[in-house]
Amino acid sequence: MPDDIDVEIKGLKETQKKFQQVVKDFKGSPMQDAMRRATLLVERSGKQNAPVDTGRLRASITPEVRVQNKVLQGVVGSVVVYSPFQEFGTKFMKGRFYLRRAIEENAKKIVALIGKQIAIILEK
Repeated sequence: MPDDIDVEIKGLKETQKKFQQVVKDFKGSPMQDAMRRATLLVERSGKQNAPVDTGRLRASITPEVRVQNKVLQGVVGSVVVYSPFQEFGTKFMKGRFYLRRAIEENAKKIVALIGKQIAIILEK
C-alpha cells in the first residue's frame, strides 16, 4: 500500500472569504448603483427621443432597478396606455422606437458603467 499523502493548501479560507464577498458585492448596492446610473442615461435619452403632443408620454418615462429571480434588472418604461404603440407602431403608423434608440445611443456608456463597477469589485 502506498504511503499516506498529506496535502496542505495555504490561503484557501482567505480565498473562500474573498469569493463570498465578491458574490455579495455583485448582488449588492455597488452593482445596483451602477445599474441605476445606467437607467438614468436611458431615461434622459428616452425623454429626448419621445414624440411630444401633450408631453404626457415624455413625463411618464421612469427608471426602475429591481432584483427578480436573483437577477439585477434595469427597466425604463412608461405606464401610459399608448406608450407601446408609440414605441412599436401599429398597422396605421410606424413605431418611433424612442426607448430602443435611447438604449442604442447609450450602449457603450452602459457597458462602461457596469464594467467599471465589476472591475472595482474584483480588484478589492
